[in-house]
Amino acid sequence: MAATSYGENFSAQVVKVIDGDTIEVRCQEKKLRIRLWGIDTPEHQQGFSREAQEFTRQRIQGRGVELQTKAWDKYGRLVAIVSVDGDSLNEELLREGLAWVHISYCKEPICREWRQLEKKARQGGRGLWQDTHPVPPWKWKQNHR
Repeated sequence: MAATSYGENFSAQVVKVIDGDTIEVRCQEKKLRIRLWGIDTPEHQQGFSREAQEFTRQRIQGRGVELQTKAWDKYGRLVAIVSVDGDSLNEELLREGLAWVHISYCKEPICREWRQLEKKARQGGRGLWQDTHPVPPWKWKQNHR
């Protein structure tokens, strides 16, 4: 079976992209739902949700990925840093302006670097930062439940 505890790494095949920050993979004939750790992409009804999902799809659909596991979330998803060809998809989404660093969950030293990637995307007006006041998904959900 795939790794199930913090910090373990394993390889898997992407079988489905659910949204910008959630995918389904196959590993040793089992399917796992994976939530990208430390970031949050727009919800389905938010602007740039489709762009984030499409970016993720084009980048990893059907490909082999490396997963660095972090935890299991309350929805039964494995939370991980997802890499393809040695590049972190989590970071790529931030760089493209298609995600926020999740302030409630990203507390490790790498999060400082990720906040800089988000800041550069914001300053460059990339992706969701084309909107003058984009609402982070965790705040958007509070008003749309």
